[in-house]
Amino acid sequence: MRKNKWIFLKIFILLVLVVLVIVYFENFKLEKLIIEGGSHYTAEEIEEHLVQSKADGFTHFFYYKYTLFSSPEPLPFVEKMDFEIIDKNTIHVQVYDKMIVGCVEHMGRYMHFDRDGIVVESTEEPDTGVPIITGIPFSKVVIGQKMEIEDDRMFKIIMNLTQSIQKNGIKCDRIDFDIRQNVKLYLGGSEALLGGGDIFDYKINALKKVLEVSGGVNYRYDMRNYNEESGEIPAKKINIEED
Repeated sequence: MRKNKWIFLKIFILLVLVVLVIVYFENFKLEKLIIEGGSHYTAEEIEEHLVQSKADGFTHFFYYKYTLFSSPEPLPFVEKMDFEIIDKNTIHVQVYDKMIVGCVEHMGRYMHFDRDGIVVESTEEPDTGVPIITGIPFSKVVIGQKMEIEDDRMFKIIMNLTQSIQKNGIKCDRIDFDIRQNVKLYLGGSEALLGGGDIFDYKINALKKVLEVSGGVNYRYDMRNYNEESGEIPAKKINIEED
């Protein structure tokens, strides 16, 4: 008798579990992904990338898959994605672009790379706001792989320069390095000689101020020996005929 009761109890528990599973599947289907952020992929492309199986069609499975157990497969232009459950049928996905710090010209194409030196894109023209980098010898440039150069520290220097330039709202067409790794910026018709080093934030901040009062006149600013105490920046007017 006790054995029969135990069997009936197990069957009852099993039926309850089956009902709960059915109720879950019916009520917690992932019906909507709200995808925001990112500028290189459409929401449809991101959704197609993330939803890879039938199990991904359920809200909590999808959420915990990407927040606890694994990260989305990498995309060339995406730094990371954040996930948030809005309700039982909706998840919000925030997409963050990778920062493209520069590009190099190679075989008639512009190869864009991120802060780690990974080449993410090849285009006929440089992307808007991305400076062309010249003067750094490279031996291998392949999309999806790290660009091979003599000194990996250059990627950090380029990243710091690009971030500082963008933060100050300066339009920079090209960043050039000489054989001693001295930096020269090409700013439309103006130029700025920054000298060497790893950090240029204080020079870029000062450069922003002098550009704002230049009145549209092109100058070559010599900031190689600039210091914040004196604040002096020698400048020479650039003639249109001058190379």
